[in-house]
Amino acid sequence: MKKSILFNALLFTSLLLNAQQKCAFNSILNYYEQIQPGYISTVSNTFDEVKNNATLRADEDSFFTVQVVVHVVYKTAAQNLPDSVIHNQIKILNDDYSRKNADTLNLRPEFFPVKGNDSKIRFALATIDPQGNVTNGIVRKSTTTTSFFSLNGGGVAEGVKSAATGGSNAWNQGKYLNIWVCNMDLFGQAFVLGYATPPSGLPNWDSASTSGISDGVVIQYQYFGSNNANVAAAGYTVKGRTVTHEVGHYLGLRHIWGDGGGSGACDGTDGIDDTPKADAASSQELACGNVVNSCTEPTLTFGDLNDMTENYMDYSAETCQNSFTDGQAKFMHNVIVTKRRGAVKNTTNIYKIENNILNIYPNPAINLITLQFSNNTNNAVVSIYNLLGNLVKSEKLNGTHQSIDIAELPNGYYVVNITDNNKNTSQKKLCIKR
Repeated sequence: MKKSILFNALLFTSLLLNAQQKCAFNSILNYYEQIQPGYISTVSNTFDEVKNNATLRADEDSFFTVQVVVHVVYKTAAQNLPDSVIHNQIKILNDDYSRKNADTLNLRPEFFPVKGNDSKIRFALATIDPQGNVTNGIVRKSTTTTSFFSLNGGGVAEGVKSAATGGSNAWNQGKYLNIWVCNMDLFGQAFVLGYATPPSGLPNWDSASTSGISDGVVIQYQYFGSNNANVAAAGYTVKGRTVTHEVGHYLGLRHIWGDGGGSGACDGTDGIDDTPKADAASSQELACGNVVNSCTEPTLTFGDLNDMTENYMDYSAETCQNSFTDGQAKFMHNVIVTKRRGAVKNTTNIYKIENNILNIYPNPAINLITLQFSNNTNNAVVSIYNLLGNLVKSEKLNGTHQSIDIAELPNGYYVVNITDNNKNTSQKKLCIKR
């Protein structure tokens, strides 16, 4: 189509002028718009639907664990990332999305009022594949394709998602978060570090219209994990935040500047009320904590804040990024409930109907904890979950005091749930430290 040729020519020119694109989210949206006019509008409508859905409150205290499959598609040994890098990246995702990342302390105090809390979203490599077989959640595929980057199809790398084009076939996208790691060089330079699709299941799409479009995340291989032996780019420290950023898109988030016109236009918005407004993306070369206030927001609840270069959805250096806002965290949690629930491996419901647990002691604990309750807990059940949302211990309860042996559990943080006969659940946090 002429429209497609024109779009690709413009994209090619843009790529050459801008040298490197951290994220091709806008390219993929524009490509989908060509195939299905009205797609971008529908994404916006879906965004508003999720944001304003009052029925989500029933799930706001639930933990969700997303099943992940990582497709490592490689031509060279360097591109065939070891398992240790894959596991490292999953840990980074869990740290970032639970706000357990060590560099949260670098968040400037002015952003404390909007800082994100635990999104209650966890990520785990799949243990069962679509055929019911045991798996480690990692697929390795050797390819003869030098680079999957293509100006055909919006300047992205859709070919990596199909074995017919040298890539790796997606697992059921309704049940797994598929992440492809591959080479997307153009003329030997990584122009696109990653891209992701927004939530699927939009009302103006049917099976015919989505031909050639595949849900998931694609990452340039040098930018996956923080222990990756590949040199990504001179002077650029890789901390695995490209994946954190792209998974944010997968869960419905936009760039914090709202992809506006830039140069002081301040005409874009990410739709999240507590994200400080910015007129454009921050540069990767911008010093962390550099004070820039590109847009004035006198109506913002917390005052006119500076540009939040610490936000994962900016283009700032990965050494600067350390936080979502509270609004972003809650929005992604709502997307899980409404648009991505099929990919959830398990759900830990912790509805705070009655806080029947008066105390857990000692806490931090060593080998034994005692639960003390305000009411009799006959036939209630205590369930202990780790931060991946996995059930690690369960016992029936009776009376107002009960001791639980936790000697077999490793050090770390846990969620303790008490569920009564009426399925009401109350919750406390537990730390085991020896």
